[in-house]
Parts: sequence; C-alpha cells; structure tokens
Amino acid sequence: MRLTTFDNLDIAGGALHRWTVSTDSAPVPHPTGPSENERFHLDAVRDGGLGWLAITFDIDSATLDLARLRSAFAAVVNHHEVLRAHFAFDTAGSDSIRRFLHPAGSLSVSDVETVRDGDAGDNRAALSEAIVDGCSALTPGSHVLAAVEGPTTTTVICAFDHCYVDAHSLAVIAEDVLSGYEGEALRSAGSFLDHQAAAESARQSTGDGTLVDKWGEFLASTGWTVPEFPVDLGVAPGQFAPARIHVDTVLTAEQAHRFSALCASQSIRFYPALLAALAVATRDLGGPDRVPLVLPVHTRRSDLWSRSVGWFVANAPMVLDATGDIDAAMTAATAALSEALPLAEVDLTTVYGTFGSRMIKPRHDVFMVSYMDYRRFDRLAHHNVHHVSSDGRADTLQAWFWRDENGVHLRTRYPDTGTAATVVKGLVDDMIAVVTDRLATVGTRVPVTAR
Repeated sequence: MRLTTFDNLDIAGGALHRWTVSTDSAPVPHPTGPSENERFHLDAVRDGGLGWLAITFDIDSATLDLARLRSAFAAVVNHHEVLRAHFAFDTAGSDSIRRFLHPAGSLSVSDVETVRDGDAGDNRAALSEAIVDGCSALTPGSHVLAAVEGPTTTTVICAFDHCYVDAHSLAVIAEDVLSGYEGEALRSAGSFLDHQAAAESARQSTGDGTLVDKWGEFLASTGWTVPEFPVDLGVAPGQFAPARIHVDTVLTAEQAHRFSALCASQSIRFYPALLAALAVATRDLGGPDRVPLVLPVHTRRSDLWSRSVGWFVANAPMVLDATGDIDAAMTAATAALSEALPLAEVDLTTVYGTFGSRMIKPRHDVFMVSYMDYRRFDRLAHHNVHHVSSDGRADTLQAWFWRDENGVHLRTRYPDTGTAATVVKGLVDDMIAVVTDRLATVGTRVPVTAR
C-alpha cells in the first residue's frame, strides 16, 4: 500500500476504460442523518468545495476481463449500504440535510467506454475530469470505475466522494473488488448507517459529561488554541500555499518487527512509540517539549464493523511529552494515548459548542497524525495498491503513518514553501534517526511473540 495524491500518482499510457454507475430506483428517506464528518464535508460542498478518495490496484493484463470487472464493481457498490445512499439539501433553503437510500441491487454499472491509445497525459486529464465530475455526495451512485490497460499490467481506479469512505473503507473495497473479480463471494459487512444510529443513541442516553471536561482541560493546556505544527513553515496565519506531499519509509519490515519487539519488552504500544519519536524530532527542530496534536481514530471497535464501508473516524486530542529521552517519551505517549482515545466519543460539534467562545484557531488545517496497519488486508500485498486523495492547499503539517508488509512509512502533507520543505525534511530525517538509533542499541534480539 502507498499513500499519495492524484498529482503524484503515476498514470500510464494505454487504453483507458471507463464505466458509470446509475440507478432507476426511487430513493427512500433514511432516518439516520449525516454524521458529523459527513455534515462538515457537506457544508464545504455547499460552499463550492469537493473532496474525494480513490484506491488503485493492478491486475494482469493477460487475463483482463472487462465484463468481470464491471460485475465485481457492481456487486461491491450494492453490497455496502452507504454506497447506495446520497444526500440532498433542504429545498426550502434551511440548513437541514436529508439522507436518501436506494435498495440493494438497484445500482447498475454501464457497459465499458474505452478510449484507445491514450498517452499518460491524456489519461491523467480524462481520469481527473471523471473523478471530479463523477464523485458527489449529492447524486445517487456517484462512484467512478476506470482502468488503464498496459501491455502487462492494468491499473484499476475506484473513486468515491469522501462522504462515503475513509482509508479503511478503500482497503476493504479493493479487496472486495478483487474477490468479486476472482469469482469469490463478498465477505459480510456491517452497516455504517446502523453504526451511526447506535452511536447517536448511545450519546443521547449517556451524555458526554466528564469527557467534555477533559477536552476542556486539553484546550486549556494549549491556551485554548487548536493544534498547529509548532515550527514555522513559512505561511502566515490566514494564508495558504499549495499542498506538497512527501512519502518516506521509516522502518523496513525487519526493522519494524524488531521495533515492535522492543516496544513490547517495555510495555509500550507501537503507534505511540512513533508519535514519541515525532515529538522528540519536533523538539530537536526548536519546537516545544510538549506538543499538542489531534489523532483521527477509527470507530470500528468490533469485528462486526471490520468489513464495513463508511466514514468511521472520530478525533482525539493528545499532548506528546518530549521532556526526557526517547524511552521516557515513548512511555509517556503510550499512557497519553490510552487517556486520549475515550475523548473521541465527544463529537467536535459538542467541543465547539461548549468551548467555542474561548477557542483560537489560527489555521484552517489542524496538526494531526494518524496511523493504520494494512497488514490485516490479506489481498493487497501483491497488487501495487495506492490510496489516492485529492490535492489541495495547506497551511500546517499533517502526517499519516502506515504499516504494511514492507515496513512502516510516513506521508507528510505541508504547504509548498521553501521553509516548510526544509523543516519537514529535517523533521522526518531526525525522527527516523531517533527510531533507528534506539533500535540499534538492542541489536538483533527479537522475542518470538513480536509482530
């Protein structure tokens, strides 16, 4: 798995195949309204914004069967309930947003439209137009299927409005399309809409109470300022620059295995250990000893939702402590993560509603760092899979760690300025050095239970 953006994705020349999704069924209003993430996204859409996510993967051109690919994608978009939904703004001009749902089996995929012998530039332009025009939260079946057929490898592109999918969803979709293409039944998937209804009911019955107070404690500790990366990136508050993306490998597969063992031997969790290294590197750049940030965390907390598609992401605030050495920072980060995760139960609407009059938000973006382990997806390792996001602008740093069969990697997104390029390169290089230097002190000893 690789994380990239459309501008950084290699698009080959060759035959470009495209399909469209549609439905003739009548939509039925659904009682589950938009989640907080969906509502924020739809507010941006109302203001002219857009946001989509795509997954690409390769199949063997020698065995390419376009009819089977079409059938597999049709099965997937009908299998996952949220992909049969769409939204509509209230026609009376109020702020209300309604969700509509089409019945299972009602989405159909068109016959293939093929553009022969397109070069890489033509294919990129055609795909960009198809994704921007074809992915919308306001249109039924607004999903894109395309494929670029090369001499030996065909790259399949599946794109969706961000309302319907998160990073985990894209991996599920890739596996499901591959399963369907290979003639296998799709695995059972829980309903995102059921999950949202249950979460809303639980929130109403239990309230947020102490968790809201803890959000207040976090914000008070930051001077009521929403987290931004604490080192100057060359963009003044209120200004933006085009977003720049860079991907680095932090640990090879063998190093990641040994680092997991090191963490386990000290009762330290893997993800907060990486966060600790990031905090130490930030401090080394001249940043503070205590680094506030926000963690996007998925809400698939049981096996019921492991194959579900939807935007299952909440937000948890956290302060990383780099006042000591790396071992102290990793221990502190492990404890801080355990304390932070329950705070994801509080939606940001409640946070802003409770503390908004005191909060200061100097940037549009928020300094956030996420993590995902793709090794749980057993079909992805040999298909050159890419998670692709839309390009845009940036005014602070955001980072995504992920682990796959090749090791641990980091995608950074930051404003395209000379200052930011220098700072982020120094940050990542130092973070990698912090981890590998610590790893070097334990040699090659690895407990057999480490993974």
